[in-house]
Amino acid sequence: MKLLVDQNLPGRLVPALQEWFPGSLHVNEAGLGGARDIEVWNYALSGAFDIMSRDADMAMLAVRKVGDVCVVWVRLGNMPLRALLASIRDALEDVQRALHTRSLRVIEIRAPRA
Repeated sequence: MKLLVDQNLPGRLVPALQEWFPGSLHVNEAGLGGARDIEVWNYALSGAFDIMSRDADMAMLAVRKVGDVCVVWVRLGNMPLRALLASIRDALEDVQRALHTRSLRVIEIRAPRA
């Protein structure tokens, strides 16, 4: 399982993600900085990536498009990198399970409810 991290998330996230998802890339590393969602989708499809994004449109592509690409939809506001990583780490087991079993096309990471 490897992730293609969308441009709406920081590239500095990728080194930490590599520990959990070896082979992950940021779209800028793949030459896709500024690319349209469908271009990112097609790159993920051709490279056996799943996508991590804050973009609701990317989540909608996962529902509408054919192909074995899942979207990890990060539904969190702007926050420091450390807090973002902590939220991902908190959801990690569920995300990995869903990606491994392909049980969901869209896996949401949300802030805990108060």
